Amino acid sequence: MIFVSDAIIACQTLHDELNLAMHETGCRPPVIWVESDYHNDPNQLRAKLQEEIDSLKNIDNILFVYGCCGNGLVGLKASTANLIIPKTEDCISMVLSRPDEKFERHKQTYFLTKGWMEGSKSIFVEYEHALKRYGEKRTKRLFEVMLKHYHYFMLIDTGAYNLEDCLRKAEELAQNTALELVMAKGDIWFLKKLLTGPYDEDFCVVPKGGTVSITHLGLAHTVPAHQAI
Repeated sequence: MIFVSDAIIACQTLHDELNLAMHETGCRPPVIWVESDYHNDPNQLRAKLQEEIDSLKNIDNILFVYGCCGNGLVGLKASTANLIIPKTEDCISMVLSRPDEKFERHKQTYFLTKGWMEGSKSIFVEYEHALKRYGEKRTKRLFEVMLKHYHYFMLIDTGAYNLEDCLRKAEELAQNTALELVMAKGDIWFLKKLLTGPYDEDFCVVPKGGTVSITHLGLAHTVPAHQAI
């Protein structure tokens, strides 16, 4: 019997970032990738993650490349191993936060990364579908309403991909939706720490047999779902 001490369950959105973190740390536990579309419904996300937890055998720890993600991780049962989860609201917090600093989320901002832009239900895909169905004029009106609470698109440079590959596409969407495109420098330190430890106040560790609660994630109450990433 082959025994692996750790396994990872990761959101496809952070595929490039996790692969870079594994390369830089030399830590390469097996990874189960979960489609980013599950972010659209926290209940579906929870059910999918539980299914993956239950399927794993003969391991000590399951490392999650997820934050709270609209409470999608609250209620997960550590049925097969210890669960190690970053204490972050979502994937955006994970790549924008800084060590030993409280993360303050930018307001009125729609966040973009390469992984999010490539999702099968990303805003880019939605815009193209709307163009084909409604035409340019009506599509622009629809997206003006949909994005009325946003003033900015923020393209995050996590260092895991060539920013130029995303820039033209982001600029085009910003122009079509009348939002301002801004850039931000991200980092993969949180993912590297998830791979290597130590599992200190930046993480919650739910022992085998336990259940994830909102307080495990360092939050006093449930968190409303932000942009689905």
